[in-house]
Amino acid sequence: MQLLYLLFSLAAIILWGVALLATHILLQHNFSPNFITFCRFAIAALLLQLTIRPRHRQTIAPEDLKYFAMMAAGGISLFYFFENSGVKYTTISNTSLIIATIPLFTLLLARFFYGKKISWQNWLGLPLGLAGTALLFIKDFLADNSLHLKGDFLVLGSVFLWLIYSFAYRKIMHKYNTLFITYITILWGALFLLPSLIWEMAEIKQIIWKAEAIYALIFLGVFPSYLAYLIWNIAISKIGLKITSNLVLFSPIVSITAGIIWLNEPFSINLIFSTLTIIAGAYLTSHTTPGHDF
Repeated sequence: MQLLYLLFSLAAIILWGVALLATHILLQHNFSPNFITFCRFAIAALLLQLTIRPRHRQTIAPEDLKYFAMMAAGGISLFYFFENSGVKYTTISNTSLIIATIPLFTLLLARFFYGKKISWQNWLGLPLGLAGTALLFIKDFLADNSLHLKGDFLVLGSVFLWLIYSFAYRKIMHKYNTLFITYITILWGALFLLPSLIWEMAEIKQIIWKAEAIYALIFLGVFPSYLAYLIWNIAISKIGLKITSNLVLFSPIVSITAGIIWLNEPFSINLIFSTLTIIAGAYLTSHTTPGHDF
């Protein structure tokens, strides 16, 4: 039975890995970053509304409203605005690898704000992961590729926004059901984007509604944004957070493979080295002792 839930985890990781490919397709059809985020999570919120059970629904305490708002903004609205904007300028490979550095910066947050004890694995992983990340930026800097560099920094911005999500999630993680937290975060994240869509109405009118774009949008909403989160929560409840969290590190490999095969993105020694160091660094910085939330 454990094998089944491991397969659930891998399926979610594959779906998240190819999500960047679908985002790239939508950007090519003149979808704005905000409109992509709104549509995919509006679809996901609707599907969660239809499937979430009454026992998972809870009343949010007034003092926790700010944390749900921070999670919706940091983990959905702003996070995907920066990530989607970055994909417009840089490669899917760079995007996925920079996103994979989240454990590194989460560890630094935990160390400086919560006094987390740094293990020897953490001390080894931090410079390793940061060195791999620096290589991505240095490559674009030396190539004088300002657009790629702009995209890299935008994606890095999404990493720091995720820290807001992590901070807020830590405040409420033991008070609410995980599926309920996911549902509210996705719903509010989509709703927060509604005002921005009014300002982007002129851009939205320029969208090229071809079949390829419609399929990509439906795929994003149904699979990476709804089904993957659903089966991921099931897997966590059955085999634990530690195993599933380690499997997340395979997501960049899926994205890189998709970018090389379908978008003919460059494959180089620099990319291989960055991938190995960032994934190894993320794995080592994710190592924690029992009883610690981070």
